[in-house]
Amino acid sequence: MKPIKAHKLKVGDRVGIISPSEPITYKNEFFAGVRELEKLGLKVELGKNVFKTYGGYMAGTVKERLRDFNSMIKNPKIKAIFTSAGGFCVNQMLPLINYSLVKKNPKIILGYSDITALTNAIYAKTGLVTFHGPHVEFTIAGWDNFTKKSFVRAIFQTKPVGRVLGLSSWKVLKRGKASGPLIGGNLTVLRTLIGTSYNPNWRGAILFWEDCDLTCEDLDHFLTHLKLAGILDKISGMIIGKNKNFIEIEEEPELKKKDLLSPKNIILERTQEYHFPIISEVQFGHVGQQVTIPIGVQATIDTSKRLFSIDESGVI
Repeated sequence: MKPIKAHKLKVGDRVGIISPSEPITYKNEFFAGVRELEKLGLKVELGKNVFKTYGGYMAGTVKERLRDFNSMIKNPKIKAIFTSAGGFCVNQMLPLINYSLVKKNPKIILGYSDITALTNAIYAKTGLVTFHGPHVEFTIAGWDNFTKKSFVRAIFQTKPVGRVLGLSSWKVLKRGKASGPLIGGNLTVLRTLIGTSYNPNWRGAILFWEDCDLTCEDLDHFLTHLKLAGILDKISGMIIGKNKNFIEIEEEPELKKKDLLSPKNIILERTQEYHFPIISEVQFGHVGQQVTIPIGVQATIDTSKRLFSIDESGVI
């Protein structure tokens, strides 16, 4: 499917904020995020159900959340749709979305964590380039200059982002060079798309992923799932973000520390038969400092040059 792109943002544009997953829990932080967007010269419109709660973990019923999404898609004045936060239930919306409507009204759609399901499903169904980037409540509200600059470069300009900065903290787990479309997001959520019609085409893609509160057992289980699903056979490279609160294996009395596998060991073991490059500790994930990553555009990894570059703009 040929990728399609939304128009870049400019000062004076109107953007919408919706809560497609969990409820907003910290209104002060949320409105601080709104003010940050307004400082960029954007006019902000909130979804009618943005503050709804339902069931203790949902921002309204699925119909209410879908209504806000559809309202933003249909409104020609809205140029981008940002999300308040992540959560656990955005996948309820996937079979109810009118993807033809989304394709006819391409807009910037951005979020991370649970929103991974929405951004990747839309890309898979329509070819629309979407964005893995900061939420209004938890990230934009207190973003640093690095995160703000990356956000602006990704959606306010049509030239390619180019070399992604911050190389000093990155680690090379497997050497090599790769190029291909960027596809990814939160690993836990990505796995829920496998076996569905919302799973993207992984052929030649560079998989980028992050997660939080993972155990080593989870990591092994998740990577093995990608292998069994044939995804690791198809990708050309892997980029790993900052994994928040990694829970390493506790040392048991009968085990010696040297026998315990680290996250790095697990990643290398599960990918040992593959020859694609892997870099880790890149600035995205459930952390304060984030790179905004367009899903579906061409990128390059070259470990010999310590290079990760986004070679194509995500907007027109």
